[in-house]
Amino acid sequence: MTLRLRVQVPMGPPAEYVLDGEEMVIGRAASSAVVIADSRVSRQHARLVRRDNEWWVEDLGARNPTLLNGAPLRHPQALRAGDRLDVGDAVLRLVDGATAPTAAGAADAARMWTVNEIHRALAAPLSLAELLDLILARCFDVLDPEEGVIMLRGRDGVLAQAATRRRGGGPVTVPRRLVDEVAVKGEPALVLDAAGDERFAGSASMVSSGIRGIVAAPIVDADGTLGLIALCSRVAVRQFVQSDLDMLMTIASAAALRVRNTTLAEDLAARRIVEHELELAHDVQMAMLPRTMPSRPGLSIAAMLKPARSVGGDLYDVVLDGDRLWFIVADVAGKSIAAALYMAIARALFRATVPGAGGVQHVAARMNAELARDNDRMMFVTAAIGCLDLSNGTLWLVDAGHLPPMIASGGAVFSVTSVPKGLALGVIDTSPYEAVEMQLDPNATLVLCTDGLADARNVEGESFGDTRLRDAIRAAVDQPADVLVASVMHAIDAFAAGAPPEDDLTLLALRCGGAIR
Repeated sequence: MTLRLRVQVPMGPPAEYVLDGEEMVIGRAASSAVVIADSRVSRQHARLVRRDNEWWVEDLGARNPTLLNGAPLRHPQALRAGDRLDVGDAVLRLVDGATAPTAAGAADAARMWTVNEIHRALAAPLSLAELLDLILARCFDVLDPEEGVIMLRGRDGVLAQAATRRRGGGPVTVPRRLVDEVAVKGEPALVLDAAGDERFAGSASMVSSGIRGIVAAPIVDADGTLGLIALCSRVAVRQFVQSDLDMLMTIASAAALRVRNTTLAEDLAARRIVEHELELAHDVQMAMLPRTMPSRPGLSIAAMLKPARSVGGDLYDVVLDGDRLWFIVADVAGKSIAAALYMAIARALFRATVPGAGGVQHVAARMNAELARDNDRMMFVTAAIGCLDLSNGTLWLVDAGHLPPMIASGGAVFSVTSVPKGLALGVIDTSPYEAVEMQLDPNATLVLCTDGLADARNVEGESFGDTRLRDAIRAAVDQPADVLVASVMHAIDAFAAGAPPEDDLTLLALRCGGAIR
């Protein structure tokens, strides 16, 4: 009896060998009679030997043993039609040589190989683009179209070409009516001759392309239609049949889950990159804030900034210039990356302007002029800017559209409403600013904050409010500035009880115990 050896490897079409001669070596070496390119296969893995008109198989001491019908091959054994050998990932079957393979059988085997390879690809760490290109390549191997396209829905719900392939290269055009038929209705399409198909009657793009035969399948999962796979050809070259559509539907079904998962995974990876960049931006932004406060006997000053998101638009800064202590608390409109960049610019301008400045109003005017210049996006920042003369306790304040400062002394907490209200910085480059001069009483505490403190909400949607804010300040008014700031922030956290913050929180407290030298 003549036997044939049918070899099926995971990543290739099946091959057949007629068993003749006296010996056939199976292995990875190029000199082997049956070459299997698999790292798990030894150079000389197994051997088929003819003995007394029978074929026997023996393992040649391979690192991964040869399996005969699922069992390790310990010693030479005779082979019969129907036996199966496993060599690495390859499957070798003994078939009766009297039964010649038919064209249909070969085509079916090729199609099974395609489906098997696509399933293996779905488990491989491929990007979405690599996966789609592989699917089209395998479709061309088996279904032999002239053109192929995979369309997927974007985040906006619009279908767009995600992968294309055309013999000879060039763009691939998909008729709009085909897209509506398959992706919108979720129905597969088998078109024997588009020129005579009423569904595409009058389609100028179809007629001009010369395409007549079409097979298309929707890519569908439990959440809906993700897109479609369409293969096209001219009738004279290739006319598709029902088995082609069945094959394409099998491929589309296998691809649907992986397409969804790969898209989600790539979106997640992109979000992680953005989150990482935001974390870095947060670190940079926090590093821009003063790491230590000026230290003088009798001076107690502290501040805290808690952004609502990774980066925020609030800022505070303190600069000691001789006996003059400059400080600012500001709030940039918005909580975007743009707001964070604007905050960095405002802080840099404050630092560059205060040394040697004539007065607080001049600092505000200079910052405003620079921030308003080329401000096409109409960004702006509200700010409370002050200067305290440590030699005598004289305080100057400017209000650029910000909350009035508060002074806490004994059991009283009141707003400094005498400060003239000016426009936010960055709105009009020539906007004037006026400063108010006052005396900061010994042991009185000056408090500046942004509106995020009073606007903080709990899970019921109730805001913290000005009354609770003043009560929190009053409760810690006799404590050092750092304790007061921490106490107020703790009161807000306790009130919010886990509700996510809607705005940045910034608080600065300053106390001057008389003249400081």
